[in-house]
Amino acid sequence: MNSVIKQIVAIVRKDLVEAKRDRFFTLLISFLSIAAFISLTSGSIALATDISTYNAAKATLLALGKSLNAIAAPEFYPLKLLRGAVEQIEIIGAILGILIGFRTAMSERGHQTLSIVLVRPVNNITLMAGKTIAGITLIALSLLIVFSVLTATLAYFAAIAMTADDLWRICIVWVLSVTYISTFFVVAMWLTLSFKTPSTALLVSFVLWLMLVLVAPQVGDTLDPDNQVAGGVFKQLHIPKAEQERIKLGYASYETVRNGIETASITKHFERASFAILGIKDTYTNMSIAPILHDKSGDIWGVILSFFITTLIAMSRKLTLKSQQ
Repeated sequence: MNSVIKQIVAIVRKDLVEAKRDRFFTLLISFLSIAAFISLTSGSIALATDISTYNAAKATLLALGKSLNAIAAPEFYPLKLLRGAVEQIEIIGAILGILIGFRTAMSERGHQTLSIVLVRPVNNITLMAGKTIAGITLIALSLLIVFSVLTATLAYFAAIAMTADDLWRICIVWVLSVTYISTFFVVAMWLTLSFKTPSTALLVSFVLWLMLVLVAPQVGDTLDPDNQVAGGVFKQLHIPKAEQERIKLGYASYETVRNGIETASITKHFERASFAILGIKDTYTNMSIAPILHDKSGDIWGVILSFFITTLIAMSRKLTLKSQQ
């Protein structure tokens, strides 16, 4: 047991040292940070414009001696501005996870790096455990920097001070983001170490990304009858919640299939949970965190189980490491 632990520690240490020297990893995380920052900044500017327009209209009404009831004050919930950042993590973050996993695996193929670090042969489970721990550590630290920058930017643009509850919600989404991206990292690394041809592994990884990140969620959204009108058909027609549920019973089988397509994607689970926790989805705006976590426990577990199942499969499969045979 001590020997296995030492091997895992050696693999983790080696990968962390290589990542520190490798500018490729830094460039990928920097790209995600810039994309998320731009998204947050653009959303903040749009909100600032709305607030400025409202203040100008309010000043005009006051000058005319009229009531302010004629115009509605724009709602301001700071965490809603993170919508674009979450979407960037969904799409770009998954790509980065694949590229990091592929590059991590390629560092072993055709090289004898592990044989230099380790005296004894290393088995599949030990290898995958060490490299997975190292990958998760790097992803977690990198996303911590990303979320720290976003939080600081959000605090700067916010018209109201951020609370401890806001920070707690951001921390939960950070954990979900690490788990989400790590899933794609493990998939790409496992495929690259399993397939004889690395290019085939990379192609399969991106096919999976296409199906899980783009196709399944988009198909589910497109087939949702309530999404055919901006804001939702039910909301635009002011249909009560009880009546909505009665109407949905008329196409329950269709809805089951449609929702099944969506829930087959880890991306949709991540999006639903993150949007609810941050209050981006109007239904959960101003709701305390406890009932949100309870209501979205299925989506949260969907992300967590996807990672653990993927990792267990990766550790149980035979790898193709010619240099280690």
